[in-house]
Amino acid sequence: MLITKILKVRRERNKYEVFIDDKPGLRVSEATLAKSGLYTGKTLDEKVIEQIVQADSRERAYQVAVNFISYRPRSSKEIVDKLARKGFTRELALEVVDQLKELSLLNDLQFARMFVRDKLRGKPMGKAMLRRKLLDKGIAFQLSERVLKEYVTEENEQEAARTLAVRKMKMSRSRFSALDPLARQKRLVDYLLSRGFSQDVATKTVRSIIQ
Repeated sequence: MLITKILKVRRERNKYEVFIDDKPGLRVSEATLAKSGLYTGKTLDEKVIEQIVQADSRERAYQVAVNFISYRPRSSKEIVDKLARKGFTRELALEVVDQLKELSLLNDLQFARMFVRDKLRGKPMGKAMLRRKLLDKGIAFQLSERVLKEYVTEENEQEAARTLAVRKMKMSRSRFSALDPLARQKRLVDYLLSRGFSQDVATKTVRSIIQ
């Protein structure tokens, strides 16, 4: 099989159509074209064509992943999920993840640290909710626990719970004023529990606010 013509695809950036025996045979990226050494007059066989197709698929998956992490750091799971949505196989997605890690473009520990810092700077939440969110991002349990120990102490969790409870009372002042102290206390405790704080932290915090 002979490459008879190579044309740039007009409406697709950095894409080329490779004609084999005068018929459209391959559509590859500019990077694949160069790496595979394709040129008019080159002879190909089925095995080589399959290798080129696989190489181009890896290149496309890699570019999708790099573009995805250019906006903000991502976890390995987010990369795999993104590539799956784009139609790439899980096996290929995991290969890309390994490649990104080797290039120091992907690091789940650094991602987890950034994620927890950002969440703590935003709307306060307890350790349990932070743990769930990390696990949802695909961060391993042991890694999650390591990061939570680094950033969430008993003192700052208690402080975060108090900040959230006071804010809740101010925002819902009319509702809370109509409740008796016990009902008010229960309402606040339930709210803190829903934000991932432990029963102990929620109860102590609310008691310190509502005497």
